[in-house]
Amino acid sequence: MQNTMPKHYLWAIGEGSKTYRPGEMIAERYQVQHGRILLDTQPHKMPDLPEEIPGEIEPYLKLFPYRLHIPQVFGLVSVAANKGTKAIWLLERGPINSGTGSLMPEIATAWKDATPMRQLNWLWQIAQLWQPLNVQKVGSSLLNPENLRVEGQLVRLVELQPDEKSVTLQQLGRLWQKWASSANPAVGKFLKQLSQQMMAGKVQNDDILITQLDKALEALGRSQVRSVHITTATDTGPNRSHNEDACYPPSKTVMSYPPSPKTVAIVCDGIGGQDRGEEASQLAIKVLYQQLQKIPENGEPLTVTTKLEEFACVANDAICECNDNEERHGRQRMGTTLVMAIAHLHQLYITHLGDSRAYWITPSRCHQVTLDDDIATRQVRLGYSLYGDAIKQAASGALVQALGITSSISLHPTVQRFPIDEDSIFLICSDGLSDKDRVEEYWQTEILPLLEGKIDIATVRDRLIEIANTKNGHDNVTVALVYYQVKSKGQMTELSLPPLDIKSAQSEKTFFEHKHQTSMFDLEYKSWWFYLLGIFILLGLGGILAYFLSPIVTDLFFETPAPTKKISDNEIVKKIEQPSLSANPTFSPTLSFDVGSFILISGSDSPTNTLNKPIELLTSSRDNTVKGRVANGSILKVTRKINRPEETWLELEVCSITKSSSIDQEFIYYLQPKDVGWIQQIKIDSRLDIINLSEVNPEQLDECFNN
Repeated sequence: MQNTMPKHYLWAIGEGSKTYRPGEMIAERYQVQHGRILLDTQPHKMPDLPEEIPGEIEPYLKLFPYRLHIPQVFGLVSVAANKGTKAIWLLERGPINSGTGSLMPEIATAWKDATPMRQLNWLWQIAQLWQPLNVQKVGSSLLNPENLRVEGQLVRLVELQPDEKSVTLQQLGRLWQKWASSANPAVGKFLKQLSQQMMAGKVQNDDILITQLDKALEALGRSQVRSVHITTATDTGPNRSHNEDACYPPSKTVMSYPPSPKTVAIVCDGIGGQDRGEEASQLAIKVLYQQLQKIPENGEPLTVTTKLEEFACVANDAICECNDNEERHGRQRMGTTLVMAIAHLHQLYITHLGDSRAYWITPSRCHQVTLDDDIATRQVRLGYSLYGDAIKQAASGALVQALGITSSISLHPTVQRFPIDEDSIFLICSDGLSDKDRVEEYWQTEILPLLEGKIDIATVRDRLIEIANTKNGHDNVTVALVYYQVKSKGQMTELSLPPLDIKSAQSEKTFFEHKHQTSMFDLEYKSWWFYLLGIFILLGLGGILAYFLSPIVTDLFFETPAPTKKISDNEIVKKIEQPSLSANPTFSPTLSFDVGSFILISGSDSPTNTLNKPIELLTSSRDNTVKGRVANGSILKVTRKINRPEETWLELEVCSITKSSSIDQEFIYYLQPKDVGWIQQIKIDSRLDIINLSEVNPEQLDECFNN
């Protein structure tokens, strides 16, 4: 029997929402319940959408990858006011109980009755959100207890609250200290020590904080017994002649394991030309399974995450090699989507590329945990449009990345991890099932009974295949169910936190999907460092202005036929030497790209394709999603630099662009002035042609100077 459509509750923000009382109707559609909770009486009707995205709404869009925790913008209502109109912005998928229409409990209220593993899990999620929210200047959203709600294992935010001033980990430590006294005895001492370290400024960034919480979760996880049951099925469907999907374990298999590198489920949906999609999907699974054997049994989260990204690239290279050997180009190249779940210790890792999906089914809700790698999602993540508007555009579902289509240099697989503290089901599937929201429509009637012990996993699997074929039927369908069960041993050792070893903690950094960095320096540094930094910046800016405005220097530059003289590291503009076209380019190690340096991406007359390609900037140094491109002729400014043991990352701000850089090519959007993105220094070294100092017009740098 089909599930009844749940009530659609919304959360209202904006000045216009303060003028209505319970029971009143807004725009003859939205009924005020209580407070700022509205009931949408016409849920099948599209809301009004804005022509332009205002600044206060942008953080919701740019934090789209974190929609498990953050509500999404549904639409806009303009209401009459004494002087003109006022806007009411409507948020959906927030922490509102669909049955009662009330907000879910505050974390402080639910805290004292939570298990120790769940208490740590909630803290871990807050720590994962710290940097992304601070980048968007809404970090204070995590410091307001009334804004922090919980839904089972998940921490949910009522809304995003703009920062009036910079927020610090000391402030977060003070909030957590209040929870330490009512924490479970197994974690109370640990949390007290951790919050004290935070308030003392010893926890200097979120990487150190997450590392401490990861260690605590792993230690406490030993007090639990975990088992994972996996089953898969794939079917050609009623309207296709052959099946381009593939899965692991083999179709119709049911397997049970404790969490380990062998505890894996993979779904691939083949794409490409000449009926070769099935070859790509099968090859991807073969390569991935072989690579997964390299994951250490007790590998740390950063190691496992890095390995999973690496394995996806290995599978990509294997498919690309087949395409290249057969001289396949463009649409003729075979490829495949990928979604893979691996249970490891107390966590489940999801690796994703393309539009196959993963869903997390809990007792209260079905959560889509992956984002499709398509045009619509990219539009939202770049802050260009609301998702409801983006999916209506032409080619909104066109994929922007998949295995086998391009080289691994341009591939950005997403790896997420989820600490599991109660029985959960993860469904991964191809779009043969997920299209037309069939999972959201049937999860309660078809999947939830498995979580309640009313049905077996094989029956659920077969029922989902049947739904896909009868309710959709336009494509092949593949499903994999991962039923993760958790039981307590009944013995828990009190956690204790030794004095923090900063160097050790930094060497064991770990990260979550789509993570950002808050600032170039830790916010806990004393204020006089900022004054000193300001002086150096002013001196540097003065130097660059003097350099560009000096006709003597300009004349000397134009009259010098030989390679430009080497510029010292402390000068604000750097020059990259011309790379050799006859061999692999090599670059001087003294080119450090210091913060404040300006980069002009020059066109190349060489036949080397690599040099002619636009530069791709990522969302962050911890998020492999391509934010956009910058074309030849653009000027960039180095705003941050992060040195890690094996790599160096640069944060670049777009100062000016050429006309060509505003053209949409291959569905990869070109960045505009003031946009910021990340790139590995070695990649920008190997792809740039020349930085021509003489071509830099100081007027083009106004945007960067003003910032």
